[in-house]
Amino acid sequence: MTDSRDAASNSSGDGQLSPDLIAAVAGVVDVPVFAYLGLLLFEDLAFGAVVGVLVGLGTYLFLPAAIADDEDRGPDETPSVDATHPLRGFHRTAAGLALPPAGILLFAWRLVSDALVVGVLATLVIAAVIYVSLAVLLPRRLA
Repeated sequence: MTDSRDAASNSSGDGQLSPDLIAAVAGVVDVPVFAYLGLLLFEDLAFGAVVGVLVGLGTYLFLPAAIADDEDRGPDETPSVDATHPLRGFHRTAAGLALPPAGILLFAWRLVSDALVVGVLATLVIAAVIYVSLAVLLPRRLA
């Protein structure tokens, strides 16, 4: 009996699942759930799927930072700090924490109004405000 591992495996060396794989599975699960809710409440499967993609993408982006142990992160994995321009690089955790509330806001807006364009604009504004504030406030090691 040989204990060989596949080179393309998404698990870590000690047999545990990687945070990226867990986040991807959690993000993918959101799409059919919200698609079903969109079909059930609005008879619009595509709208629910779009909201599910927003929430799922946000989950995929922030969950690895929430799961990862700070001791496992090496010095080469820590992004460089640019104190003069905190918004210059993409902050993965800030984006991940901004997208799910934006998707939920869009879904809630559709419950109270049929003016979808106003809901999309409000969603974009809320997501941008959340992202910018978190990108400045969260430490760069979470990026």
